[in-house]
Amino acid sequence: MFLAWVPFIISSCIRYIFIKKLTTMSVICMWLMCAVWLFFLPNAAYLFTEILHSFRYFDAQGEVRFWVNIDFWYGLTLTFAVAIIGLLLSTCSIIQIQGMLNKLINKYISLTIVGIILLLSSIGVYIGRFNRWNSWDVLSRPGKIFVDLANDFNAANSMMVEFIAIVFTVQLFGYVIVSLLTARSSS
Repeated sequence: MFLAWVPFIISSCIRYIFIKKLTTMSVICMWLMCAVWLFFLPNAAYLFTEILHSFRYFDAQGEVRFWVNIDFWYGLTLTFAVAIIGLLLSTCSIIQIQGMLNKLINKYISLTIVGIILLLSSIGVYIGRFNRWNSWDVLSRPGKIFVDLANDFNAANSMMVEFIAIVFTVQLFGYVIVSLLTARSSS
């Protein structure tokens, strides 16, 4: 859960610097922070995949239906709450970045960049969930990550594209809902 707060805290710092008088040093600092933000952003959406742990200890084919076990509901409630918080933090962080982009560039280019950010975040979730790489591995082992992605993409039974599409859709849905709610409330 801590790692879900990191991109939100970073985007809040970037926004704070952006609002202040910009200097060459602050712009360089913002660009560096944006790179770090992008590396950590998938950690927030990754929490969505943690829901699978709710089903981990229960036999779906057993004689007793797992959904009548209160432990299942405790686990599902906790992981669902964590997943929602992660998605909200991710979405709010992206909306903060988009707000700054809207002041610098065309609204449609800004939306395109948000789409690219959501796609990169979805790929990051895939890399973390299935290849078990971490944010810092993007810097320390980018070649190995790329090889893993290429192998997964070319594998006969690969679900990489579908999984990335699912996570992208979930993030996009969260982004649209939060954007609509915040746009409505600020009117």
